[in-house]
Amino acid sequence: MIHEVKAPRPKVRFGDLHPLAALLDARADEMPDAPFAIFPEASLTYREVRERARVFARGLVADGVQAGDHVGILMPNHQDFLIAHFGVQYAGAVGVLLNARFKSHELAHAVPLADVTTIITTDAIDPFVDLAGVIQSAFPDLAKANSPEPLKLSEAPKLRRLIRFGSPWTPALTPNELLALASGRESELDAEIDARLAAQDPEDVSVMVFTSGTTSNPKACMLSHASLERAWRTYLRLVRFQPGEKAWVPLPLFHSGGMGLLTAMTDIGGTFVSTPHFKPEEVVSLILEHRIEHLYPAFQTLALPVLSLPEFTAETCSFVQSMVCVGPAGTQHKLQRELPPHAPIMNVFGMSESSGVLVLADPDADEDLRLNSAGMAPPGVELRIVDPDTGAQVGPGHRGEIQFRGGGAFLGYYNDPDNTAKTILDGNWISSGDLGTLDENGWLQFQGRLKDMLKVGGENVAAAEVESFLSGHHGVKFVQIVGRPDERMGEVPVAFVERNEGSEVTEDELFKFCEGKIARYKIPVEIRFIAEWPMSTTKVQKHRLKELL
Repeated sequence: MIHEVKAPRPKVRFGDLHPLAALLDARADEMPDAPFAIFPEASLTYREVRERARVFARGLVADGVQAGDHVGILMPNHQDFLIAHFGVQYAGAVGVLLNARFKSHELAHAVPLADVTTIITTDAIDPFVDLAGVIQSAFPDLAKANSPEPLKLSEAPKLRRLIRFGSPWTPALTPNELLALASGRESELDAEIDARLAAQDPEDVSVMVFTSGTTSNPKACMLSHASLERAWRTYLRLVRFQPGEKAWVPLPLFHSGGMGLLTAMTDIGGTFVSTPHFKPEEVVSLILEHRIEHLYPAFQTLALPVLSLPEFTAETCSFVQSMVCVGPAGTQHKLQRELPPHAPIMNVFGMSESSGVLVLADPDADEDLRLNSAGMAPPGVELRIVDPDTGAQVGPGHRGEIQFRGGGAFLGYYNDPDNTAKTILDGNWISSGDLGTLDENGWLQFQGRLKDMLKVGGENVAAAEVESFLSGHHGVKFVQIVGRPDERMGEVPVAFVERNEGSEVTEDELFKFCEGKIARYKIPVEIRFIAEWPMSTTKVQKHRLKELL
């Protein structure tokens, strides 16, 4: 059995923090022809992304996008996403990263909440998801739209423009139509873009991502340029990521993890490798063809199907240097055996409010420790565990709520001061809503959720959000959502429903009520009808509902 033997990897050294567009400029100057992103359908160099993004930014500015405007991006992981994202950054706007799994109900909430003025989308995945159809369902007034006239929607008063990469769509501009607005004004627009970039501060908001908390709807989590860079330098430092190396990233770019890793690649001069859809055979082919050194599936539901394929072996993939993944201990050890001996799996803990990653296990730590514990606070981050009832800090080994400050801490929830105040505490401590312990050496172990959340295939699902949606059916009197363990997805949602008097609503009717309106991973896999609820003095005892499963 032959494995590549690697020399000790040099430490990673970082420069100052910069706005995201300035990071791309620096890399495009230093390594213009190096690959920045690889997708199944295309590869893009740093030079190509900068040139195309700046041209796109001209069109945005010519169309009236102002510095600080909120521009929505509704796309999968695709080359068009990179052009849209960096185009928004060059225009000095804020990228609102709309979840491409959102359906009409969720999109109709998110767009007006975040004061989105423009939405950029694509037809690249039409055979799988008709994103234009989702937008149309969310905003019925689009039926009366007449591009290129600005939109006037009662459902989203600030939304004035749709732009779609790909084939024409009546309410939207194509990129070519957008760019035509800049024709003859290139020098003037370039000067305006440069002025906007010079005015940016790394601590300004760069993007918003949507996170499901215990409230009934997703919240818009504001992340700065600097918070993304600070958080993801922890990853780059620990794996000793070198310029020119590549990372496989199945995490969607509309999540903090995907956007964080794209930022990390821009920061270090690495290559971002991804696919619009998760197909294990396609992923292994990319890993082998491009000799991808770093794998970041994050969840065992994404790692296991890839590492289980016969084409992926410790010998064929001996170039792999690291993998980041969480999962049950048995699965973690199984995955570790599939990797080359020099390629450690690293456990991780993070959230949108920490810009995606908070702590990461040291790759040089003992195997059992790094596979079962998330790691220690990196430089610039403080951790503490507090009693959920009293708020008092507890000692090593005692379970409580995980709180942190520093690093990639978010700036708050947009248009939601109440939830911001509940999450950003005195002293800038961030309440995670998750349970854990710190051992005597400062290693963090995640031990479940304090808040009423499900983790479905790596996606956070707020029980309250699904409960609120289902309660909108005329036949539903009361509903409670609980998680049922699932070997493939980790857990899946199950609904307990009490019918309204006289209602005979069926399971199939409620399934159809959900389809096309909320993301598929949020739809309960089973609906149980119930007449009496297990109660404490005032609340439904969800643990007893779980026992019924």
